[in-house]
Amino acid sequence: MNSAHNRGAQRVGLLDDLGDVERLAVRWLRSWDRDPVGIAHLESTLTVGLGVDQARNIKGVFEDLMEVGRQYGRRALCRHGCHCRCLGADEAVFAHLIEAGACGEQEDAALLASLVVRPDMAMCFAGLAAEFGMALSKVARAAPARPQVPTQVSATVH
Repeated sequence: MNSAHNRGAQRVGLLDDLGDVERLAVRWLRSWDRDPVGIAHLESTLTVGLGVDQARNIKGVFEDLMEVGRQYGRRALCRHGCHCRCLGADEAVFAHLIEAGACGEQEDAALLASLVVRPDMAMCFAGLAAEFGMALSKVARAAPARPQVPTQVSATVH
């Protein structure tokens, strides 16, 4: 589907603009049900960060999150390619939902969830997102930091 006709696919930024938890969330979303190698790598990352049992449980939480989204979603979430550097509008909402949940911002998470699923399922979706986000947060803290690229100081914001 052409992104000009589907605002959910429109580019709103770059993956590099996201924090570690949000970037991991987008990688899971993109890989889910279409990139078995990517999912295996993400599962391995979970296992290293959380241990075998907790990783298995969190993968189940993600599966539940995706199933609730599939059954009660307003529409299917648009996803860019697994290795695309762009960030789509739907992916940005999903990433921010996971991050808000991970940070305990329940009201913000519920608001973001209501953009993805029916209002009567928003709290359920936000709760699953929070559980998944907290696990990703733990994994991100356990992983080595990304190398910092030196930025040039400028008076211009953009």
